[in-house]
Amino acid sequence: MDIEVLTEAYSILKQYIPVKDRQEAADNLMTAMTDMLGDQDLKELSGVDAPLGRAYKEYAVIEDDLDND
Repeated sequence: MDIEVLTEAYSILKQYIPVKDRQEAADNLMTAMTDMLGDQDLKELSGVDAPLGRAYKEYAVIEDDLDND
């Protein structure tokens, strides 16, 4: 999956998502993308906006916890 296409699509679509729902949308997108993208691409995706950044931080914490177990 091309990360540039994904970030462009997300940027376009988020205009149609109410602000109050954007964090949930970002969380769901990040969850779906963890199965499709590598860590570097996920990190790049997280830089698109604040909700994706927060979603990535939560993903990184969960991944770190799983690695420590």
